[in-house]
Amino acid sequence: MSFDEWKPVLVSIGLSEDEVTPEATREEAGLDSLALMELSLVLRQRFGVVVTDEEMHEATTVAEVVELVDARRAG
Repeated sequence: MSFDEWKPVLVSIGLSEDEVTPEATREEAGLDSLALMELSLVLRQRFGVVVTDEEMHEATTVAEVVELVDARRAG
């Protein structure tokens, strides 16, 4: 999925639409530890994608989070 397709998912967990950009760091976008846990839950429930907390914390930008999730979805 493209970033534009993932953005509504990120906004649905409470992130600011204006701050969720591909180049934004996790911190700039508001992806703190709690938001990452919530995102992991949403990904598992909606898409059947399992991403560990450790993997989420390794991604430093929103684009890297999206790439990680896309890689998991691709198998």
